[in-house]
Amino acid sequence: MSSILITTLGKARKSDNGRYREISYQFADGFTFTSSFFLLALLKHCEKLQQAPERILVMGTASSMWDALLEMTPMDNTELADKVLTETDAGAVQPQTLRELSRELSAVLHYDISCQLIPLGRNAVEQAEILRIMAAETPEKASVCLDVTHGLRILPLLELLAMIYLQQVRQARVTGLFYGAADLAESNAGVLTAPVIRLDYVLELFKWLSTLPIAEGTGRYDALAELMTERPELAQALSAHSLHLRTNQTVAARESAKDIDVLLEQSFADPVAELYRTTLQRKFNWRKGDDLASWQILSAKAALRAGDFLRCVILLREARVSLALPPNQQHNQAARDKKLSELNRDTDHTDELLNELRNCLAHASSPETRSAISREVQGLLQDENRFREVLGRIADDLFTRYEDMQPRP
Repeated sequence: MSSILITTLGKARKSDNGRYREISYQFADGFTFTSSFFLLALLKHCEKLQQAPERILVMGTASSMWDALLEMTPMDNTELADKVLTETDAGAVQPQTLRELSRELSAVLHYDISCQLIPLGRNAVEQAEILRIMAAETPEKASVCLDVTHGLRILPLLELLAMIYLQQVRQARVTGLFYGAADLAESNAGVLTAPVIRLDYVLELFKWLSTLPIAEGTGRYDALAELMTERPELAQALSAHSLHLRTNQTVAARESAKDIDVLLEQSFADPVAELYRTTLQRKFNWRKGDDLASWQILSAKAALRAGDFLRCVILLREARVSLALPPNQQHNQAARDKKLSELNRDTDHTDELLNELRNCLAHASSPETRSAISREVQGLLQDENRFREVLGRIADDLFTRYEDMQPRP
């Protein structure tokens, strides 16, 4: 897998003589490197870990401190160095100059370095152009390290968006997000020392942000299992629940949901997972109904909200069987099979509608007959809003029936 380090150039304050301050950057593992340009410290740290990138993308505007790159090497090309200094002072660095600088730096530093001009990001068009440049310069399926230290204040936000964008459009894998915190620098024996902050929390948070809605919408809770590195028993329960849902094992799905709810009572050491623990609890503890029927009805409503019509219909049909049985027999497959046969002989409109819908959805077909039920199903399959309304009403009716059956205090 190829690797790339993406960084941005800003513009130093006049009070600092137009230069970045020389700071001793201290990494979490104790490695320290003194430089006025954080990229150089980050590269040295990567080299120490034998994780040096194959490619470096440096982005900046026409008025950025492109001359800061000259500090990375005693470049012999004085003509080019003078051109960079002159154009930087004028705030008008040219694309051709950056192409020459890219070639020169690549040859001297033995990295594939690309210096790219970006717009200021003043509107949506310019912001999209910044992301386009990042994507164009990032190899497919590359390992990406982002340095958000320097640049305009809007760039760190755009780089966070780029983190998401690159993973989606380039199948990139973001492995690091670094910030050289010069604003937290302290003087120690006359030397400014600043911590290097890894923002991996953001990377982990994004995994949850992108995975949780998909897991709930598709029933693929095994995707969440991959995030449970510290809790293998919870990962196993989530994977089992996912399989039960996707194979419509409603009895087993209820039991695995109960297992998950119990396991979620324990706090996570991982701060990101802990942030989402209460959200996960809400997704599972409502399934703790007194019997299988209530769980199936509520699960059908959840499937309907996710737009999973087939699962919703199957769960509603199963709930009708459960409601026809006492709670202590609802988990007994023989009792369920017998009751289903009885219901099939003595059907009502809702039974016929759900059965016809299940057949059409399961077999990816349209009703073959022209009965009243088949015409109704054909209409529902062509009108999503009406389809949702009908299934929602059936679920509400079943839940009302369930509540009416409960003993009164």
